[in-house]
Amino acid sequence: VLRLTSFPDGHTAEDQPEGTNVAKYFDRGWCATENAWASLTKSGDLSLDLALMRDGVEYDCRSLIVDCTQDGGRRPPLLPSAFAAE
Repeated sequence: VLRLTSFPDGHTAEDQPEGTNVAKYFDRGWCATENAWASLTKSGDLSLDLALMRDGVEYDCRSLIVDCTQDGGRRPPLLPSAFAAE
């Protein structure tokens, strides 16, 4: 699963064309749903957040996985109370 949870360096919400959904990743309905499903079905090293890529770094498969799975690479399932709050 490839996720882009924030704008890449040098890009901002203000730079996007009018009408673009610039809501934060986890505030978007479909992104939050897809992330939850992937967290339940995919290994942590198969859920990559491409927003964690570093500018100026050349990546091979292993280094991409290492950098893009920082902080576990995926969120754990939410408790029912936290799910209800979202």
